[in-house]
Amino acid sequence: MDTGAASDKELSEALDFLSASNSLLGGWAVVRERLEVWSRAWDKRKQVTILDVGTGAADIPMRILNWGRRRRFHLEIVGIDTDERILELARVRAEGEECLGLVHSDLRSFAAHGGRFDYVLGSLFLHHVPPAQLEETLGLCDGLAAKGLLFTDLHRCAAAYAGVRALTCLAGRVSRCDGPLSVRRAFLPEELETAAQRAGLKYLRVRRGPFFRLSLAGEKL
Repeated sequence: MDTGAASDKELSEALDFLSASNSLLGGWAVVRERLEVWSRAWDKRKQVTILDVGTGAADIPMRILNWGRRRRFHLEIVGIDTDERILELARVRAEGEECLGLVHSDLRSFAAHGGRFDYVLGSLFLHHVPPAQLEETLGLCDGLAAKGLLFTDLHRCAAAYAGVRALTCLAGRVSRCDGPLSVRRAFLPEELETAAQRAGLKYLRVRRGPFFRLSLAGEKL
């Protein structure tokens, strides 16, 4: 998907596949687990704002909004992405959702506007960041977050690679290419821990999730 060589149909199929894998293979479960913990201290009379970096099809923000409504939280989410074609597909999928705004922007440009959110999250976003920019990226996200950060990604290991290769055999061309590549670009737990420490974000902790998922998350004191 990063190359821009896929057709709109192929992109849509890849986003469908990614959304399904988030639902069935731990992506949403990792996000929901942190939200369940953090929301114990939320005041239902106050709005909670969230920025989703690299939002893609916006399936995670949509799930968060549905989760919040069932618990009577007032959530407002902004999703940003650098790919205008993917954002157009996301806008179609999110049509009528007034609590979700979708913005075409890279993280650095968006952060330069000085916005502020309660929480910043990124699902399968960090492995798209060049390694030399990882600490800077974490710092930019920290500057945008008043209360906490939540990143989810993949655990780079042979078993994850084999599993993704097998799973994407059933998917389209883009997913067959991007799935295994995502594992190769992903992280060991200690790599995420080191990046957070070097960025000065000592409140972040790495947790292992189901199906080779990792999270780097924490709330500020």
